[in-house]
Amino acid sequence: MEDKIVIPVVFCFDNNYVIPASVAFYSLLENASKYVMGGGGKTDLSQNSLTLPSQTPQTKTPNRKKSKILYKLYVMHNDITSENQNLLKSTIGQFSYATLDFINAKNALKEVWASNRSKNHFALEVFYKLLLESYFSQYDKVIVSDVDVVFLGDVSRSFLDFDANSHYYIAGVRANNPNEIYPLKGWKEGYKAFSKKEFEAIQYGVGGGYLIANIKLWKKDNIQKKLVDYAYKNAHRLILAEQDTLNLILYPHIATLTPAHIVGHKMWELYGENWEGYIPNIYTQEQIDDARNNPIQLHFIGHLKPWNTPNVAKSEVWINYLVKTPYLKKWLGTLTDVIVSEYLKTTWRYKIMKYIKENPAFVLDFRFYCKLTRKIYKGLWSRIHPK
Repeated sequence: MEDKIVIPVVFCFDNNYVIPASVAFYSLLENASKYVMGGGGKTDLSQNSLTLPSQTPQTKTPNRKKSKILYKLYVMHNDITSENQNLLKSTIGQFSYATLDFINAKNALKEVWASNRSKNHFALEVFYKLLLESYFSQYDKVIVSDVDVVFLGDVSRSFLDFDANSHYYIAGVRANNPNEIYPLKGWKEGYKAFSKKEFEAIQYGVGGGYLIANIKLWKKDNIQKKLVDYAYKNAHRLILAEQDTLNLILYPHIATLTPAHIVGHKMWELYGENWEGYIPNIYTQEQIDDARNNPIQLHFIGHLKPWNTPNVAKSEVWINYLVKTPYLKKWLGTLTDVIVSEYLKTTWRYKIMKYIKENPAFVLDFRFYCKLTRKIYKGLWSRIHPK
């Protein structure tokens, strides 16, 4: 007789993200292990890390107990339509080892979201990662994932290897080189206002795209209240909303997953086909090589995604899974709007309006007039003295 192990996986998104969500769900389940033979991989919490071999084949061993895995997928949302809920359920319909449930959070934390100044391409639902204790108290631990991802490997190993009796509140992927956060320019400039202790938590914390949350310890130490209280008081200064909140409150009680669990889609563009320029630091060369060769989660970081910019790096991987979902036709219908939108971004009107939106006080900024004068001068000079 087979035992059954439940692996809860939580996603937080709105109705605008149902197409990428279908890709995330399908790819996760297609690459997930259906059974586990005995324990998982090697766990080394004494070194504040989980050394989890990705995509390690699990062979049948007569002396080890075989347990069936059930993946219980949950969506925390506010506005996903009944039609899209049914389509997402049909997306996972062929996977007998998975279920999908929707939880309407009824606009919880909307005041926090309204106070946040760095919304970028995110939505209110990202803050629901702070509410896991309330909604998933029946579990000792849960996986939490973004949906702008493609899963290419098995997620069960990281879940099974994480010990809910440990003193770690979450496990996630750290920056291989914490100093890559510098320079603090553009969207990162807001971190200059953080204290030295706060900035250390940001530097050495983990990414929010794939996490394992220790609900058992959250309940014991009343973590949700601490997270929510901090978010209410500091929403106006958060740069990466829920990720910053989790790191600032939970650091240093954070375990480290191998880098294969979040692999940015631009890594091959930035570091070459074999990541020649990616130097080991927090992670070993072996772990980095494994992340490149066997990524568990391919994460489309930033505002340019395969569904709105089909030529982004690794978009072909995302599209390869999209065609297996019920959303292909709907996505194809959006391509005309995507193409027109991309063209409009090249026009002067768009660039001027974007500049005004990002710099509302530009008329009072002396630097604006200096830049404008230089551009006019260069334009006139190039006409008077053509090459």
